[in-house]
Amino acid sequence: MTTLVVGELPRPRRAAIAAGREWGRSLAERPMPSERVDAEDGIRRLSTVLAGAGFAPGAVDDAEKPVIPLRHCPFREIAQQHRDVVCSLHLGLMQGVLAEVRAPLTARRLDPFVEPSLCLAHLTVSKG
Repeated sequence: MTTLVVGELPRPRRAAIAAGREWGRSLAERPMPSERVDAEDGIRRLSTVLAGAGFAPGAVDDAEKPVIPLRHCPFREIAQQHRDVVCSLHLGLMQGVLAEVRAPLTARRLDPFVEPSLCLAHLTVSKG
């Protein structure tokens, strides 16, 4: 599947992010219309989805510049071969979850394999 995406689509990274966003939206528990989700709750909700998908997220140390450590990639073998597509899919997943829960956060970057079993998801807090 990944080889098909890489070989056939003109912009595989963009396609993977878009697919990931849809996946993330489908996994997120949408808050009630009157419910306000703050950054802390958004991180908690995203971490819950990531844990359910097998990423083993760790705690966020800095609320102003949140980074979620992901200690396990459930797609590690394929991600090592097709990092651009698989990691873009995962970034899109995080973006979709945060959009669906209306959190004042954006998943802006995913640093894959900074250690053999560690990826870092960098979030940006929206000021408003």
